[in-house]
Amino acid sequence: MNYDFYGNAVEEYMRDYSESTTETLKKVNVDDEEIEYMIQKERQYIEKLLETNNKYAQLIMDLRLYRANETNNMISLTKYARRKNETNPGYVIQSWLRDKNTIEFLRLWEKENNAYRFDENAAQKLIERLHEPSFTLTAKVWINETNAIGIQSRQGAKGGTLAAESIAIDFIVWLYPEKRYELIKLITNRKKLIDSHE
Repeated sequence: MNYDFYGNAVEEYMRDYSESTTETLKKVNVDDEEIEYMIQKERQYIEKLLETNNKYAQLIMDLRLYRANETNNMISLTKYARRKNETNPGYVIQSWLRDKNTIEFLRLWEKENNAYRFDENAAQKLIERLHEPSFTLTAKVWINETNAIGIQSRQGAKGGTLAAESIAIDFIVWLYPEKRYELIKLITNRKKLIDSHE
């Protein structure tokens, strides 16, 4: 099959999937043959996906890659920010957090998923400070001020900024306008399909 349309997305996905799967399964003593079998099954799945749904395959690969690299159900935003700025991915994440719509989205997520601990008054104060030129909102500030759980900030070699899946999806569609467009098309086409069966 010709993958030119996808550039190196397929091989990038398979490389990342292989690395994360191998690392995870080695920790629980799964043998090399079983690991290789699982990697091959994933490749077959992706190839089938490309054949049957090529319009959205690259977007779906990104979303599946998030799931493949979960740590305690949290997904690394730092990894994807590195694609835009290899030397300073934290700056990319801070730019996303400076967007008032991002913070409103995070506030809605926390209200639904963390209602008892989330400090909505603190969140409102941070939103009001976003327009101040000297104010920089980081993941740590958001977490510490509001008791947020949808984003985590970790130190060390395997650290970085992590997020719940729906927050990670918001980040990727903010980071890549083409992904946002494909996601909107997917939703629109889904709606058309539903409407045609009513």
